[in-house]
Amino acid sequence: MAKNSAYGSQANVPAAQSVTDKGDVVSSPKLRGLDSNPQGDFGQRFWQTFRATLAHLYTLSLPDPSEEARFTLSTRTYATPRGILMRCQGTALIMTWGPALIAHGADQLLILLQTEGSVDTDYAGRRARREAGDVEIVDYARPLHSVATDYGNLMIVLARESVPAALLALEPHGLIFPRRGGAARLIGAAMQEFYAQADHLTVSEAEAAIEGVVALTTACARAKLAGDEADHVKSRRKAALDYIDAHLGNSQLGPDEIADAAHLSRASLYRRLAAEGGIRAVLLKRRLDEAVRLMLADEKDEHSLKEIAKCCGFSGTSQFSRAFRARFGVPPRQYLALVREQGFDWHEARLMADGFEQDAFLWRNQGLNGSKQFTGPG
Repeated sequence: MAKNSAYGSQANVPAAQSVTDKGDVVSSPKLRGLDSNPQGDFGQRFWQTFRATLAHLYTLSLPDPSEEARFTLSTRTYATPRGILMRCQGTALIMTWGPALIAHGADQLLILLQTEGSVDTDYAGRRARREAGDVEIVDYARPLHSVATDYGNLMIVLARESVPAALLALEPHGLIFPRRGGAARLIGAAMQEFYAQADHLTVSEAEAAIEGVVALTTACARAKLAGDEADHVKSRRKAALDYIDAHLGNSQLGPDEIADAAHLSRASLYRRLAAEGGIRAVLLKRRLDEAVRLMLADEKDEHSLKEIAKCCGFSGTSQFSRAFRARFGVPPRQYLALVREQGFDWHEARLMADGFEQDAFLWRNQGLNGSKQFTGPG
């Protein structure tokens, strides 16, 4: 019995045939399709029967009561011992299942290609929209609320024991491969070709096709989640650095405040900045970067080192000068004199060799007009 799909019925799927039409035993019988609702029934009675049949599995409703008059659903199913290939088409429907209903259902995982319409989904607070061309993984052991327009989908239904441990370990419930991405195109094309050829396949060939789609999906899920994690790490790191840059004048700025602002734990903040020497090293480097910017923008030497040091979060000129000399090899004013003597090309080459960020050169490209303006201490 298959608790199928976003929005299939509970289908009684026959076991794969082990004999030919003539009764001769064969090692791999032909795959056979089963159609539900071949007459295209629809309407209020069809809806009421459908809802009553699945009441122990789903909470079902319609976007509007008037939808009962046109409600319909049809499926074509190909069953193998390894899994089920199913095409499903139906009218707009709202479906929910939670812990109480999950306990009554089959323990399955779906790989689903949306072919028509759209579905708004809520995976226990994680919201998404699935549209035609998107591929999604749905775990029936996890809660889901979905609101579909008239829809069509193609899916592979797997009992949990048939799902590779590598895929289950990714906890992929609700993972969507966007239609414009390579993963959705690859998985979707494989599923569509599998369905197109299903009537010509043997059961063993169909099982090989299922195994191939599952392996491809597992590899793509691993790559996507790794990429998502990398993007998350990058965005949180940027948030931390942006906060540091905006609060360089605060000499008390520390890890806890930065971590809170970037929505990270202190340990996560340390990990994200470990390659750059840690939080203290990053703070010092960016304070010195800003001090250099301010010194170069101050063409008339209107501001004292004390003002610049305080503006960049140093406790005084002594601390600033020591840190500056440790990084650049000479005191601040001497370095400024070298820049004016050697020219900005020398300066930029020197900074790049020292690891100065390329974005810092924007002040020169914009004729200093685009640089941060000196606001003075405090």
